[in-house]
Amino acid sequence: MSEGKERTEARLSNLEAIEPLLGSLRVLSLSTMQMALNRQASLTAYAERFSLVAAQVRYIVGGKPVMHKVEEHVDYRPVEQNNVLAVIGSSRGICGQYNKQLAKLVSERLELKDALPTKVLAFGVRVQRALSQEGITFDRQEALGQGSQPAYGLAARLMRGWTAAIEAGTLAKVEILSFRKRTVGTNYSPVFTTLMPTRSEEHHDEGQKELPWPPPIIEGDPEVMLEQIESHLLAIRFYQLILDAIAAENLYRYRLLEEAKENTSNLLEELTLAIQSERRKEITQQLQELLVGSGMLAQR
Repeated sequence: MSEGKERTEARLSNLEAIEPLLGSLRVLSLSTMQMALNRQASLTAYAERFSLVAAQVRYIVGGKPVMHKVEEHVDYRPVEQNNVLAVIGSSRGICGQYNKQLAKLVSERLELKDALPTKVLAFGVRVQRALSQEGITFDRQEALGQGSQPAYGLAARLMRGWTAAIEAGTLAKVEILSFRKRTVGTNYSPVFTTLMPTRSEEHHDEGQKELPWPPPIIEGDPEVMLEQIESHLLAIRFYQLILDAIAAENLYRYRLLEEAKENTSNLLEELTLAIQSERRKEITQQLQELLVGSGMLAQR
């Protein structure tokens, strides 16, 4: 057997072993993306119902935004403020330029030189590597996505910490950089989203909705209740961003695996044809040697 044929057969054997693995990873990415989308649809429906409750309580309070009570401190020294930019990346590979796009946008945003210093939080090992390649200083964080669902415990701790920092005056703004679906289609793109502080006009439209009759009976202090509701709505919004990022990551991975599977199938076909051609040449050569040995070729 020729050396070229041996090499071709070895490549064919390797590709035949890899092809089922590519198919399994492709199906896994597609199913994870679909589960994240299903969770997001359920969360959106829940958020709509919860927003209606918030609108009812807000109507009872008088439509005014909740003002968090902050204790006045005797120390009147100026408080150092900063902004937080949380980057939701991936911890798994095979997603192409997904994390590099995020790192590039972070670099461009930091070059703008905001009035306040920006603290970058990087969620995901892969995006952390991309940020390091861009020379960006950041705080390493655990991944915010676990399979097809957010890491609820970590997200809740972050929300509590950010809320406390904003109330204390040490934090001015929390921005999230993540992939989001901007249109009805399946295209995702990296987007900056201001998570905190919330804008008062976001609740203005809710107050214009026609509330169901009869009006709800609220037991307890409605202002305290509204404060808890606002906090929960903020958490829902954060979870929606995480689910969007999970779906986008797996869509990127699925498309790359789909392309890899097609390339592998084409290469398998090419290698199979090349091996068959080599075998035909070997058979022809063997026949010629037999004919020469038997004298039949010389008689012609």
